[in-house]
Amino acid sequence: MTSSLSPAQAPVEKPSPPPVAILPAQVAQIYSFVHPALLLSLYAFRFKALVAEPVQELLADLPWLALLQLLYVIVCLPPAGSAPAADSSVPDSKASARSSSGPGAVLRSSKPGLRKRHSGGKNDWSRVWAKLMPTFLSFALTSFLATPVLAILLVLFGAPLTTHNVETVLCAAHMALLSATPLIYVHGVDGAVWREVWGIARPADAVWGSALGTGLGAWFGAIPIPLDWDRPWQAFPITILTGAYIGYALGSVISRTPFIYGKRIQFVPEEDDDEKKTN
Repeated sequence: MTSSLSPAQAPVEKPSPPPVAILPAQVAQIYSFVHPALLLSLYAFRFKALVAEPVQELLADLPWLALLQLLYVIVCLPPAGSAPAADSSVPDSKASARSSSGPGAVLRSSKPGLRKRHSGGKNDWSRVWAKLMPTFLSFALTSFLATPVLAILLVLFGAPLTTHNVETVLCAAHMALLSATPLIYVHGVDGAVWREVWGIARPADAVWGSALGTGLGAWFGAIPIPLDWDRPWQAFPITILTGAYIGYALGSVISRTPFIYGKRIQFVPEEDDDEKKTN
């Protein structure tokens, strides 16, 4: 005996979350362009110190990068699980009708201003908490999950295994703050989104574009390391981190252009053997 689910009973696949838009506030729109330029400027300003003392400089710059990234996500990005707030200024006609007439009418306070101040204070605290909770979550997961994962990936892609371990971890921490912090802030731990992230299938936006740019930039940045130019800046992981910062800035800006925003990377499937033979 076989049973089949009707179309109404079949499980509905959850739609993919849409691309993330920068918050509409003017401050958010302006700072979303200032932030990548600011990071690149600070990196260029400290580049000589990075070449001279990589470990000390990477460690000293890490708190400032974390602070700037957390400021960016709070000012410019919608937190995970956020939804457009209902307009509380529009009165409910049914409720007002019930309260203004009938034997069950409820007497209202004669000081509406006081009631509005109390409700406004609660809404303000809820908005602050809605920002702080994803911020703490993104920073914690970036530090304790994304950084070790990226350190392992760096080793798998050719970073030294028995030497330069501190440099590898610090490079991974910088890359995690650049790429993972915004992703975790806006998407939380949504499994569907993270499957798209690992599958390089997210629609283009400032968050996904900056993360993808960080990875691609780091990959291209590794090219000068084995070349026999004998330059001090070729030491691991300077060129990798330089490429990551440049890729972050370019990806953040380019992915917001009308030609790229919302588009997905399309991988062309390979032809079957039978089709190749017929051709």
